[in-house]
Amino acid sequence: MDMSYDIEADWNLLTTCNFRCEYCFCNVHDLSAKIKVYGTAVEWSDAFDATGKTWLLHVTGGEPTIYPDFVALCEQLTRGHYLSINSNLAHRSIEAFAERVDPRRVHFINAAVHYAERQQKNASLDVFIERVHKLQKYGFNVLVSLVMTPNAVRDFPEYSKHFESRGLSIIPKAMRNQYQGDRYPRAYTSEQKALIREYLTQASQKYAAVISNMGEPATIDMLADVRFLDNIGDYRGKLCGSGYNFVVIEPDGTVVRCGSGKRLGNVLWGTLRLLRAPMACDTSYCPYFCEKYTLPKFVRVQESAQFTPKGARVKPGRAANQLEYTYTFQVMRPPARSSTTRAGTGQEGQGQME
Repeated sequence: MDMSYDIEADWNLLTTCNFRCEYCFCNVHDLSAKIKVYGTAVEWSDAFDATGKTWLLHVTGGEPTIYPDFVALCEQLTRGHYLSINSNLAHRSIEAFAERVDPRRVHFINAAVHYAERQQKNASLDVFIERVHKLQKYGFNVLVSLVMTPNAVRDFPEYSKHFESRGLSIIPKAMRNQYQGDRYPRAYTSEQKALIREYLTQASQKYAAVISNMGEPATIDMLADVRFLDNIGDYRGKLCGSGYNFVVIEPDGTVVRCGSGKRLGNVLWGTLRLLRAPMACDTSYCPYFCEKYTLPKFVRVQESAQFTPKGARVKPGRAANQLEYTYTFQVMRPPARSSTTRAGTGQEGQGQME
């Protein structure tokens, strides 16, 4: 897969989800929130186009596939940009996604099993597997992952056997959160860490062809989770591309420099102001992105035309390291409209499973 992009975003499209995984980073209130729609598919696409950059958008949540008109949004965005998707595949919109979205514009789909939660929700594992096969049939790079709770570490061989009987392999994903009173990955025992390393080695071999086809590793590089088993690094003080060639986008389009909370404008309103160069990290965020955007290749200031934003200028009085964009349009929207019932119920595209 040949991708050429100028900037990557961790786009939290929504916080709402149809699952309630105990290890989730989101709190129950956010997971249960009514879905808010801040822009149409065309408005979002036009907003990203107007920056003059090609984006790699990691679409996550919450559960992105329950977002109203999710497939239309992805269709529109992939005309000029690239996506990666984080999903539990529990909503049927993913089937239309497979049929209508260009797989050449989707770097990968992280298909998360969430085995225990799937059992509690009576969400069919067979349906999940069928949807993975459909995505593969249409040419998508699918990474099937399972979060490594202590029970999952113990039962992983059994799960793997079941999936491999259906032609699929599972990638073990290390926990990095509070779970049943313990903080992970610190709480893993030495035996559990050894097993996870073994599982990762096996998964790397089984996914070699998929990774080769992707062209570059997934930013959410679960196959390299061995680096997080003993310690999650402290990136503070390291030169980082966050705010320059990587950003976090909130559901309403607000753009921030990762966990620092430094606001860089709103992409949907046409007020995005990126940093003019990488800066030293002053916070913590998801280590997948921290690992990538502290690498030397991502902290070099790009001089080529493809990294020169259209209409960019330094506004008098603005910090020397911040860039303002002059857009050809501006979406000035009223407060977002609520568009669904609580997650797990409602109409198609609005929260239910299957």
